[in-house]
Amino acid sequence: MAEALNARVPADWPGPDFEPVLPLLLDGFMREPGHDSWDGAIILEGGERVVIGAMGLKGGPDKEGTVDIGYNILPAYQNQGYASEMARALVAWAFERGDIQKVIADCLYDNQGSIRVLEKVGMKRLYQDGNLLHWSLTREEWEAAQHQS
Repeated sequence: MAEALNARVPADWPGPDFEPVLPLLLDGFMREPGHDSWDGAIILEGGERVVIGAMGLKGGPDKEGTVDIGYNILPAYQNQGYASEMARALVAWAFERGDIQKVIADCLYDNQGSIRVLEKVGMKRLYQDGNLLHWSLTREEWEAAQHQS
């Protein structure tokens, strides 16, 4: 992995949240190597390139144009704005595609870091289902927020 990414891969990457997803992503890349990538590693550049997390959309848009965003940042790199920066960039990229009308997400009700990230991106909390909070951001809401800033 380090050679393919040309980056140092910490021993604790991909982490417990992303580890089960990694084989599925690799299988998808093998089956459709030319397909637009919805997922990727987050690489911190500077003196040394290092993998600090992963982010992506959980599949392509459904028939209503909705995609589900997911992300993780290794503990040593949390609370430094990396997830917010990457989530904002991923949402912008998604809406630039033209076929996406809504981005959704979920997180655990007590995951304050993820809650802050989703709020910073402009997502609206919809409801709680058990331990999960569900969030949404429409293209119109995103565009309106971009015109205000």
